[in-house]
Amino acid sequence: MNHTAEPITVDAEPYIARLGAQLTEAWGKAQAELALAREENAVRAAREAAKDQRITELEAALAELQNTSTRP
Repeated sequence: MNHTAEPITVDAEPYIARLGAQLTEAWGKAQAELALAREENAVRAAREAAKDQRITELEAALAELQNTSTRP
């Protein structure tokens, strides 16, 4: 089997363009997923804040009831 010493040339431009397109697509998907995660975190934080507020209100109501108890 004879090996030639001639270099193999390949036009890299199509590969570079394809990789650039794939990178752009992946970046877009990652940005969309990040935006969704941020939105989900904001919704979760709002729910937790609402729960904390409700707990505070219930604790205040309980304290008020305990202070006005008619027990001997």
